[in-house]
Amino acid sequence: MKLIVRNRITDKLLAIILPYKYAAVILFNLAIFCLAYWASYYLRFEGLIPEAYMAIMIRTMPVVLVVQVGFFLYHDLFRGLWRYVSFADLQNILRASLMSMLTLVVLDFFLSPYLGYTPRSIFALNCMLLVFLSGGARFAARHFRERYRLSDGSSNTKRVMLVGPVMETEPIIREMLAHGGEYLPVAVIDPNIKMRGYRVYDVPIVGGIPQIARAVEKSMVQEIIFAWPDAPEDQLSDIIEECKRSQVRFKKIPSLSEVIGGRFRMADVRDIELEDLLPRPPIYIERDQVRDFIHQRSVLITGAGGSIGSELCRQLAQFQPKLLLMVERNENSLYETELALKRRYPDTAIEALIASINDAPGLNLLLQKYQPEIIFHAAAYKHVPLMERCPIEAAYNNILGTRNLVNAALKTGTEYFVMISTDKAVNPTSAMGASKHLAEQYVRACNGNSDTTKFIITRFGNVLGSAGSVIPIFKTQLAQGGPLYVTHPEIERFFMTIPEAVQLVLQAAYMGKGGDIFVLKMGRPVKIRELAEKLILLAGKTPGKDIAIKYTGLREGEKMYEELFNEGELSQPSHHPLIDYAIGSVESKDVWERHLDDIQCIVRRGDAENLIDKFKILIKNYSPPQH
Repeated sequence: MKLIVRNRITDKLLAIILPYKYAAVILFNLAIFCLAYWASYYLRFEGLIPEAYMAIMIRTMPVVLVVQVGFFLYHDLFRGLWRYVSFADLQNILRASLMSMLTLVVLDFFLSPYLGYTPRSIFALNCMLLVFLSGGARFAARHFRERYRLSDGSSNTKRVMLVGPVMETEPIIREMLAHGGEYLPVAVIDPNIKMRGYRVYDVPIVGGIPQIARAVEKSMVQEIIFAWPDAPEDQLSDIIEECKRSQVRFKKIPSLSEVIGGRFRMADVRDIELEDLLPRPPIYIERDQVRDFIHQRSVLITGAGGSIGSELCRQLAQFQPKLLLMVERNENSLYETELALKRRYPDTAIEALIASINDAPGLNLLLQKYQPEIIFHAAAYKHVPLMERCPIEAAYNNILGTRNLVNAALKTGTEYFVMISTDKAVNPTSAMGASKHLAEQYVRACNGNSDTTKFIITRFGNVLGSAGSVIPIFKTQLAQGGPLYVTHPEIERFFMTIPEAVQLVLQAAYMGKGGDIFVLKMGRPVKIRELAEKLILLAGKTPGKDIAIKYTGLREGEKMYEELFNEGELSQPSHHPLIDYAIGSVESKDVWERHLDDIQCIVRRGDAENLIDKFKILIKNYSPPQH
């Protein structure tokens, strides 16, 4: 009851005081101006101001106040919130003070016959004192507020410890202290042990990575925030292990690629995900060139409701195409993607279309109607075990569906056709990989058969978190208490996040001149066993103790190691460090049309055995598993 009464009294007082806050700020600044001007005379005459100069000071005071108030108003120094004061405010105070000094020197030249002569040193002293007193008052107010927050035991803030080098943690601490809110920094862990004992905005650096668990207990830390996006992999593992020992929740600050174009915000703090623990190169693209490539062009995406296709739509919409055509045969995924995009990009023309790449007449009509200038072909069957059991469907969709789309693009004069491929198309051992390999060959063979259409292929490995991929499966198994099932202890794959892969696809599309196969560099391959172990650690469990990992043996068509270049292909670097060319020969379009006619006849008969034999003929060293 007392608390309620006190809050009501406080609210009433604030209601009375707040309307006069601006006037109070001006009065306080006027007091500083008067004090600075008096102190400049006091220092100039070493504490004994002659009566004649005291009279001059009093007569000139109104002029000084008018000039200084004018320049402080011009630099908007009466409206800034002192608790958010920064170096930029100090720069404005310095500018206002210098401009005031110069103006007063000029005015003194004209007014001294009437008001009396003011020594020139007074103006210089006044300028310095004005900067010192005005800036000092603001920074003192901010300092005392931050010290109060540090000592305040308020229950609505979390006591956090930041982990990272000072250059990374300093702006985050500054943001936390200035804006308050959910987080209160109470300690810093710096990987450089020599920094121990120093302070960042009065927040102590309490040690290095080995001291994390002890610092959590000593500083009563409720949450750890990891503020080191480019941490080496070995140190990252040590930090995760120490955080686990501390038994408090830990989060991270996004990397620069995740917060493009904006400064850090506390809302960007998020939980550490598995992809944060995988060794991958930092991604960048030539955004201006990609924007020019996409902007005000009609763009069509097949498989727009899938993991890659929907992310393509999201990233393409940022560049404001003239029309974004989303083609998908799964109505639910298409509808959800359409709703999300139209909500996020209301000014972009977006049209969702139910269609199948297996419907050649329908594709022709669709492309004739909308005349897309760029096509991103992401529609494909991708699951190796399923396609191993259904090779006819793999060929029907991945090979013949691609041919339907290519021919429709040629008929309508599409400028760019970009096929999304996979590392499983390289020296394939599965029906899915074989179907994508042959689709690649056909698309490449079609380049040069039109004066308008350029055909480009992008090839990359596994993407983290896509529907049906290993990480969502592991997360489901983990939620059920385990075990996590891995096919082989040594099996390894290349990994990249979906947004990262799509960024590089857009970069490659812009770079393509026609007939190119672009291979995206995905860092070093990762053992699936290590992936499972890291996911268990992130859940605060111990692999093999709390959660078991079981090995089931390689599945049909599954390779132990993935490759990025076919036998006979050469790797050639491009101007982008994360994209290489795959250089190789290809037969003519006419030859490939005959091969695909044969495959079409086999598919119509539903003859899976004959289809595998055809794969063996067309793909060098293709050796499918024995069924």
